[in-house]
Amino acid sequence: MREGDTLVLTCAVNGNPPPTRINWSRANDSLPERAVIEGDTLTIPSLSMLDNGTYACQVENKHGRSSDQYVLVVYDPGAIVEAQTSVPYAIVGGILALLVFLVICVLIVMVWCSIRQKGSYLTHEASGLDEHGEAREAFLNGGDGHKRKEEFFI
Repeated sequence: MREGDTLVLTCAVNGNPPPTRINWSRANDSLPERAVIEGDTLTIPSLSMLDNGTYACQVENKHGRSSDQYVLVVYDPGAIVEAQTSVPYAIVGGILALLVFLVICVLIVMVWCSIRQKGSYLTHEASGLDEHGEAREAFLNGGDGHKRKEEFFI
């Protein structure tokens, strides 16, 4: 139950003969002062966390006795709302962690691909040769140690 609510408990009993006495009690404590008992009904208005506990209904007739219990837990509605507002922070944190993981994976793949590249391309200017001719020349450095000259028209 929420703090501030009204608790209404009914001790519903059947017997032959009908119960002659109905008694309400609270385990290890007395009933709150504002508790109202009317026949088989116990009413506690404006619940507070101090009302937490086990409430018992005891009935008897000339053949015997019986009882039943109800455990009351009063909570503060504000405490539940605060717990729910922390959920979006967990979601945002998870998304950020996933993005960082993906960026790291992309960087690893890029480094791995650049290491596996078998050769490098040198333009005519980068090879140190003088610029003569109408075609641009490029040297392809292969992995097996020989150079091959190719001409590209630009």
